[in-house]
Amino acid sequence: MDPLNLPVSIVLALWAPVPSSHGMSLVQGPDGVHDVIGTSTGAADAAEPERVGLDHWLAGARPLTRVTAVLPSAAAGTWGIAPDVEEGVVIEGAPGRVLLVPEESGTSVTWRTEPVAGPLPPLDAAHARRRVHSATEEAIDSLVELDLARERPEMADALNDLLTAVVDPRLIPPWLPARNRELLERSLRLAGVCELALDDDGAATTALQAQRRSGVLRPLLAVARHGAAAATEWWAAR
Repeated sequence: MDPLNLPVSIVLALWAPVPSSHGMSLVQGPDGVHDVIGTSTGAADAAEPERVGLDHWLAGARPLTRVTAVLPSAAAGTWGIAPDVEEGVVIEGAPGRVLLVPEESGTSVTWRTEPVAGPLPPLDAAHARRRVHSATEEAIDSLVELDLARERPEMADALNDLLTAVVDPRLIPPWLPARNRELLERSLRLAGVCELALDDDGAATTALQAQRRSGVLRPLLAVARHGAAAATEWWAAR
């Protein structure tokens, strides 16, 4: 089976709750350097921003009370997060509530701190699980109805591969509940299917067809992104 691609924000959200040098090595990769730029409170100083290693920043943010990846979508709202943010990790702990936004450069990543306007509502993995299951069935039915792969057999093969892909088990921390792992994989499969169909401009022969395809699939992609984020949500034990 092909591995599902994990956004770096999801990998960080999965491993940040528990201090682990192994976890940080998985986040950063064998050749990557991850820094955090801004201040410990998330209020960046444009004149002289503070830059520290990600592991050092996380150590200073502990004890953590909540960690969750966020994958905002125009179709699902952005929880008060800037509209240009495609992914990030909300960390709640010693520095308050901070959003870390990744900016990749080769194998390295700079995490920019951003303020969060207010508390994020619980993402509710159980509700997300039901929505992702329903959205996956809707996506498959829609792809059949839209007939995108009629003359593109290679696209059909790619879609079939996505529907059986799994997350590399080495990237999953042992404390992640099995139901969350299942939600993560289902969400990433759904997102991959929607993105592949949306990116396949060759299958849209008219502007009307492209518009119809977007109208059907983008709301389902929003469900998938929310589900993947919900799968990573962690709260400290009370």
